[in-house]
Amino acid sequence: MKKIYFAVLALACGLMMAACSDPALDAEYGNTLIYMPQAAHNIGVDNNLNVNVSKSALNSAPGHQTETTLGIYRSGTAPKQSFSVDLKIVADTLAAAKAIAMTAGAPAKYDIYKTGILLDPLYYDPLPEKLTVEDGNRQATTKLVLHDGDLTATYPVGQTLLLPVRIENPTKYEINESLAFTMVVVKITD
Repeated sequence: MKKIYFAVLALACGLMMAACSDPALDAEYGNTLIYMPQAAHNIGVDNNLNVNVSKSALNSAPGHQTETTLGIYRSGTAPKQSFSVDLKIVADTLAAAKAIAMTAGAPAKYDIYKTGILLDPLYYDPLPEKLTVEDGNRQATTKLVLHDGDLTATYPVGQTLLLPVRIENPTKYEINESLAFTMVVVKITD
């Protein structure tokens, strides 16, 4: 009798486990998309990442640096497999934003482009051309390193410097185009 009881119990447990692994229940949640988390800081407003560089004596010293993180993240529940994207500075995006800013009735979010200028590569360490996410991970990051002393010696308080950064050409998955671009907005402050 005990053998029958354990057989029925084992069968019931097996059926319960099979029900739990129903493909409909295991369906992946959401799309597997790659995006720049920094583009989501002001979600719904713009894709700006604001960085202040102070003209204070400490920050203006030669060799002083400000670092901010740029990176990529992969959403979705697919297995975490390695992939890469290109990381590009897209100056033409800045020119397009300036053109929009100068049109009559342009939204206020474009005002920074009226006087903002492209951040010259002399004032930051080169960014990598590619970002790679390793197997088992969802994200990869790099540092944008700004040369504060040089920036504050060259530009006045109130100057806005812009660095348009985009991710492109994924080796796997798709890019979330609405969050594939980050405008780094560097403001020189007191």
